[in-house]
Formats: sequence, C-alpha cells, structure tokens
Amino acid sequence: MFKYRLEKVLSLREQELEKIKIEFQEAANQVRQIELKIQQNKSQQTATQNNLVTPEGLTSPKLYINRLNYLKQQLETLEQHLMRAKEILLEVRDRMLEAQQKAEALKRHREKKKAEHDKEELRKEEIELNEIALIMRRVREDQNAEE
Repeated sequence: MFKYRLEKVLSLREQELEKIKIEFQEAANQVRQIELKIQQNKSQQTATQNNLVTPEGLTSPKLYINRLNYLKQQLETLEQHLMRAKEILLEVRDRMLEAQQKAEALKRHREKKKAEHDKEELRKEEIELNEIALIMRRVREDQNAEE
C-alpha cells in the first residue's frame, strides 16, 4: 500500500489554490462591475449631452453642464478604481499561478514516488514468485529422486 508522506502538504497547497481561485474570481468580478459602471457613466454623459442640444435642454443649460462635469469627475474616479482593480487582479493571478505550480510540483513528485513504490513492489513480488518456483522445483526433484 502506497502512502505519500507529503499528502498533507499537497492537500494544504490545493486548498490554498482553491482560495486563490475564488479570490481571483472576485477580483475579476470587481473589474467587470467597474467596467459596467464606466459604460453606464459614458451613456449617461451622452444622454445628458443629447438633452443639452434639444429645445427643452436650452431652458437650463447650466444644470446640464453641471451634470456633465459631475459625470466626468465620476468617470475619472471610476477609471482610477478600474486601474487599481486590474492591478489587484494581476497580483492575484500571479499568486494563483505560483500556487498552481507548487501544487503541480507536489503532484508530479507523488506520481514519481508512487511509480517507484510500484516498481519496488513488483520487484519484491517477482523475487517471492522466483523463490516459490525454486522451492517447487526442489520438491519435484526430491520426489523424482525418491521414485
């Protein structure tokens, strides 16, 4: 029976990898949400600009300009948040890749050790079978000699 002595370490590395994958998904969702907010902000800016040039918009152009300025400031803030969220996403991705490499290295090590163990077990079994065959041969020779 093969027992890998680093099984607990491998299990911990796999758990760490799963946590980082979840963290990566959350970071990716954060980026998508900010990108969506940026798209919404741009469409609001376009709608506000379109309302400014309509006859109804001419009644209070200052309100529309204030609204546009507010949306532009909000857009700048969102773009800064997006840059930071993308940085975080890249950091988490790097950590995830590192964790994957560590887990894969241990998995390859386990498979190598299992193959070595299986080879050794096969060798031992072969020796046992050879000994059994030798004993049976001696028994037959002894029986033939007695006859």
